[in-house]
Amino acid sequence: MSQPDFDTIKTNWDTYEKLCNKAAKHGMPDLIKALGERLITTPYSTHEKDSGCYAGGLIENALETTSKMRKLASSFELDINTGSILKVGLLHEIGKVGTLENDLFVEQDSSWHREKLGQFYKYNENVPKSTIPDRTLCLLQHFGITLTNDEFYAIRLSQGSHLEENRFYVGTEPDLAKCLQMAKRL
Repeated sequence: MSQPDFDTIKTNWDTYEKLCNKAAKHGMPDLIKALGERLITTPYSTHEKDSGCYAGGLIENALETTSKMRKLASSFELDINTGSILKVGLLHEIGKVGTLENDLFVEQDSSWHREKLGQFYKYNENVPKSTIPDRTLCLLQHFGITLTNDEFYAIRLSQGSHLEENRFYVGTEPDLAKCLQMAKRL
């Protein structure tokens, strides 16, 4: 997938911001004000072989995931609140932005890594190690964005039940978590 043009990034951001404000009234304006520009420029991945390895990739992926979640919930007649789908779909990976002070991904400065491996971004060494879900939950907590139990577990388990840290929850995941995981796989 190629880098989207400015108009596409702007349209995606306008849609994202509108849906975020619809999903969570409390705390969302502060999050958007503090992280907005960084959210817009955050890539979804670090390697060109993966989708979203460009500025705007995180927002584009969040919109696609949210759309897929809505379709899955409707198709399978899942009893999931639309507000929860919006909140989880749009926010589940904002931890990729990094901390309040530092971006998680920085441009790769090694031409060898860029040319031979297709790695256009690397992890910022100034950002403490953390899983994306944990960083996401920390950021949401910082901005006072409240989550239901199902929303919390959907974000917490968003990287998949196959990971060691998530195995405890296998078989007890809420429908919202399953819907998010399925949408990410599609």
